[in-house]
Amino acid sequence: MGKRILVVGSINADYVIHTKRLPQLGETIAGNGFSINIGGKGANQAVALAKAGCEVRLLGAVGCDAVGEQALEHLSACGVDTSCVLRANASTGAAVITVCSGDNHIIIDVGANACITPAVIEQNSTLFDWADAIVMQYEISTEAVLAAARTAKAKGKYVILNPAPVKEVPTELYRLVDLLVPNEFEAAQITGITPSDAHSARRAVNALLVLGCSAVVLTLGANGSAYSSPRGVGFEGIYRTPCVDTTAAGDSFIGGLCTKLFEKAPIEEAVRYASAVAAITISRTGAARAIPTAAEVDWLMQEKSIEPSPWEI
Repeated sequence: MGKRILVVGSINADYVIHTKRLPQLGETIAGNGFSINIGGKGANQAVALAKAGCEVRLLGAVGCDAVGEQALEHLSACGVDTSCVLRANASTGAAVITVCSGDNHIIIDVGANACITPAVIEQNSTLFDWADAIVMQYEISTEAVLAAARTAKAKGKYVILNPAPVKEVPTELYRLVDLLVPNEFEAAQITGITPSDAHSARRAVNALLVLGCSAVVLTLGANGSAYSSPRGVGFEGIYRTPCVDTTAAGDSFIGGLCTKLFEKAPIEEAVRYASAVAAITISRTGAARAIPTAAEVDWLMQEKSIEPSPWEI
């Protein structure tokens, strides 16, 4: 595999506020640290890949509004090629994020992201010829994701899918996926198996493989990650850093994971590197802007030792 990556996905403006606790129904409480950041799973993953040194193009959509222009400027500054991003007659997608004790609670308005349709995928088929791999998520329509996966496989490309936010999709989609990267909640929703210990995590990974995807990396929060390999299901731990904001943790993990896999690193090495990327990301506020460069990740891995997963046997 090479390092030319086409990300097909969402671009959002993140409206973020921090609180010590979540309000009850009908209650108003004080927050702090309000900010407007550029995010969206597609944008975040594109930035993570670009910061790691990949050549990245993003197929997405923003509105003809000020925040859409800000998104394009930010992505370009991070090294993402935005020449194929549509300017739609709609508002730029929005995510309203409440950060409470480092964890995030998110409500999304898809906005211009809904303009990425199967017809748009077909119109941009030459982008798939250019790319070595395709990275997708679920913040655009299921139909568009399926069309992109079909196009990618027809052209012999490597397909990575982050099934988030989780939803019901045709089973055909999983058979088109080379690497599936869910978190523990998403895996539970898809398989009905909650990964709460080593045994159930193994069962969840194997159940995902049965759906038809070629490989799985399952993120488990503080318990690290589980991954499929020719030797069975393995576990990797985490790099311990202060948890400030988890908003782009999963997206940055995917960026780091894919980068190393494209360099033909063993799966366990790729997962370990991705864990370092995510560890730095959660120690900062914001989404795309919190994602570290390759040099920062290398520094962390030299300075800190990874903590083994408590489920690793």
